[in-house]
Amino acid sequence: MKIKYFVILIICAVFSACTEKKYTDTDSEFVYIEAGSYTIGSPIDEKDRWPKGEEDIRIVTTNGFYISKTEITEKEYYSVMNADVTFDAEAELPVVNVSWLDSLHYCNARSRKEGLTEVYIFPDKETVTMNDISIQKDADGYRLPTIDEWEIACRARTRTTYYTGRKITPKYANYNSSGRTRVASYRPNPFGIYDMSGNVCEWCWKNEWFTMYKGGSWKSKNTSFLRSSSVVFTNELYKADYIGFRVIKPM
Repeated sequence: MKIKYFVILIICAVFSACTEKKYTDTDSEFVYIEAGSYTIGSPIDEKDRWPKGEEDIRIVTTNGFYISKTEITEKEYYSVMNADVTFDAEAELPVVNVSWLDSLHYCNARSRKEGLTEVYIFPDKETVTMNDISIQKDADGYRLPTIDEWEIACRARTRTTYYTGRKITPKYANYNSSGRTRVASYRPNPFGIYDMSGNVCEWCWKNEWFTMYKGGSWKSKNTSFLRSSSVVFTNELYKADYIGFRVIKPM
């Protein structure tokens, strides 16, 4: 009996070793989203749905990707950008007042710092618009999530209005409050990702006409913008005290 039990333990250990994902030193900061098909979008009768901006329910297929567990903090941002800005490093607050273009510059700067190929190609001119930005094919650097990737990570296989179900409350997200909270102050979603709803809105990659952000923030008066499918369109220079971002990590 003891021999049989020992053999079972060995088999389990081998299986675990073979199936365990391999992580680098920074993987404690990221969650791996497996490749596959995911249901995203919202039904046409969802409360507070914006029919002109939100996509209908659909199935999308994605490659696997790593997404940061938390929003990029002030410490992470300013240490990479070498900016002379005063902030409380211990507070672990998400960075805000960064434009969409700023978030792309951060991705490239972090890629350079870690010896990776920059994803975003900026033209050599003084004034840059979102349509001037191109992507380096096969680059292995950091980037913003697409809106599909962001929603896949937010929903975490759920199909309800919020990843918490049909409703979300201040117990699960920072909204309609006096300001930002420390990242990961609230419970994560089923994928183990924090603050996908509330705290600060998050920049995503652009479409043909606009830059976009998702997730709702501490400044959202109600939960409409915290819905998994909600999206807001703006321009590449817009900055606000309620917009930050998170990044996709190279595989």
